[in-house]
Amino acid sequence: MDKKVNGISVILCCYNSANRLPKTLSYLAAQEVSNSIPWEIILVNNNSSDNTVESASSIWKQLGEPVIMHIVDETNPGLSFAREKGMSVAKYDAFLFCDDDNWLHKDYVQIVYATFNENSKIGALGGWSEAVFEADKPEWFDVFAGNFAVGKPVPATGLLDKANQFIYGAGLALRKSAIQKLKSRGFKNILTDRKGKQLSSGGDVEFIYGLKLIDVPIMFSEKLFFYHFMPESRMHWDYLLKLRTSMYWSNFVLSIYLDTFKNTKFTTVSLLKKVKQSITYIYTKNKDIKTLDIHKALFLKNKIEVKKLLIKHIYFYIQTRVALKNIKNG
Repeated sequence: MDKKVNGISVILCCYNSANRLPKTLSYLAAQEVSNSIPWEIILVNNNSSDNTVESASSIWKQLGEPVIMHIVDETNPGLSFAREKGMSVAKYDAFLFCDDDNWLHKDYVQIVYATFNENSKIGALGGWSEAVFEADKPEWFDVFAGNFAVGKPVPATGLLDKANQFIYGAGLALRKSAIQKLKSRGFKNILTDRKGKQLSSGGDVEFIYGLKLIDVPIMFSEKLFFYHFMPESRMHWDYLLKLRTSMYWSNFVLSIYLDTFKNTKFTTVSLLKKVKQSITYIYTKNKDIKTLDIHKALFLKNKIEVKKLLIKHIYFYIQTRVALKNIKNG
């Protein structure tokens, strides 16, 4: 990772995105990119059942087609699969993930390109966002903003120097050579991120943890800013509970990465504690959140399921820990 990137491939993954694309594409069309910087947009249609493709083509034409936009299909459902498809057909050395509800500031592409070329060792680069609400902002949102990739994932610009630090998948930029190095070590995503209406998550953070596992520097930049659109349909307490419930498994998987970083000794007691911490995450954020107590029934239901799957968890933990150790050691 010592050469300059030759351009930026913006990967825009879409699932039934027709209604969200006008604003997202208008922000991409407004990017102020130097004529000396090659870039492209790759729109990945991930099993949409609406007129996403037709809308995208029409909107981009109306916006004057300021840069080439390629449209490709990915039939395997899931954001991680869609991103993989985009990367596989990308022309340039840097990938920039722009979700269909991300409105990138006008200098985003320019800054990504410049930052990668000024810091040749960096393998991944991320920014921060503010929420834009379709309806009223929920009173609970600020406490759980990080679950929606809103705010700053780390306090200030710089390299991530702590094991558990990460940057958002929304607005994430990756150096192609870093991804190739990671995959050459045998890395494969366990987590798949969103699948249609399913709220699976964590695939983007797993990518970051994988890169950190092989000592690839990761950077957060406060200069990289975007608006993150919050549709009214997601701004409900039930949606938040489903989102955090989906994070139970992703938290468990990501904790195995952290244990590998730290070379933590495995014991049955430590695994039981880890499972308990993961499932508790569903229902708590901090000690001030008392309203979650009303969901004890859901908590008990999931707790029972965890007991049923305990042997599976232990086997999976050991198997994954060995695989990650092999990746780390090359």
